Amino acid sequence: MTSAPTPEARLRLAVVTPVYRDWESASLLCQALDEQCAHIPGVEMQVLLVDDGSPEEEGEQWEPPAPRWIRSIDVMLLRRNLGHQRAIATGLCHIQERVPCDAVLIMDADGEDRPEDAVRLVKRALEEPGQILFARRRKRLEGLVFRAGYSFYRFLHRILTGVPVSVGNFSVVPRPFLNRLVCMPELWNHYAGAVFKSQLPFDSVPIDRGQRYRGRSRMNLVSLVNHGLAGIATFQDVVATRILIAAVAGVLLTLAALAAVIGTRFFTGLAIPGWATYAAGLLLVLLLQLVALSFSLVFTLTANRANFPFLPSRDYRFFVEAVATRWPVSHESRIQPLQR
Repeated sequence: MTSAPTPEARLRLAVVTPVYRDWESASLLCQALDEQCAHIPGVEMQVLLVDDGSPEEEGEQWEPPAPRWIRSIDVMLLRRNLGHQRAIATGLCHIQERVPCDAVLIMDADGEDRPEDAVRLVKRALEEPGQILFARRRKRLEGLVFRAGYSFYRFLHRILTGVPVSVGNFSVVPRPFLNRLVCMPELWNHYAGAVFKSQLPFDSVPIDRGQRYRGRSRMNLVSLVNHGLAGIATFQDVVATRILIAAVAGVLLTLAALAAVIGTRFFTGLAIPGWATYAAGLLLVLLLQLVALSFSLVFTLTANRANFPFLPSRDYRFFVEAVATRWPVSHESRIQPLQR
């Protein structure tokens, strides 16, 4: 993947896609990307498949179909399963450090991010350079329960962070922007969230989600909830500050309610016997809980600022076993350990 570009190439495009026990779909993706590559004149495509700790050495044994247009296909072998987002972060760090390119295309290997839509993104990126271009989901194929849960998550995310959720990982990133992203600890938890927090310019293109090539998604309810929490945790300072403001507002309202109960009890004849005691007791318990929550959030924010965070560009190497070139086949296409 480090060979010099061909003279006619006007865009060197690196493709990063995580794979976990879905190598049949990865083969179909490489075939489809190779076919679509012919529709983008002047684009030199390099593919990096991030093997997210697939068992039984599936990533080491996988062989891609021989492409016509794709310049190279590499497989990055991770030492353990890191999860979808961290596999993407690891691939981006590797691209930024070792692979010369002009832009990076991030997509899933299961077929839901369609290669023909990748062509649309790349062409739009060529027309409007200088920004990250996302695919904005216009139509989803999931069931009613998933869509309802996703709508609730979008509402919760907007309330807690102030950032609307409308995009995923499917995107094109100009190479210069990687220098900022790989230095953001948030990239290790959630790629799209890191882009939003980086304040880099971005835009989106409405694109429908495709259907899986093979099998079913391995994402269960726990994985989906964990993914959603990771997206919210990307804005942990904003979330904690908003909750702190709400807690302080709750303290003030509780004090006002407590004053109203005391005033009703001692200065009017409206109080029912025993009512003021119970009401004041409940309000005092609520007040103590809100005060404890406020102090806890303050200490958490202070501790987070004092801690030295995980830095993807520095620490990603610990999780990489090796990088193997699968195409073109040569004597150098053996698995090469990553220099640390």
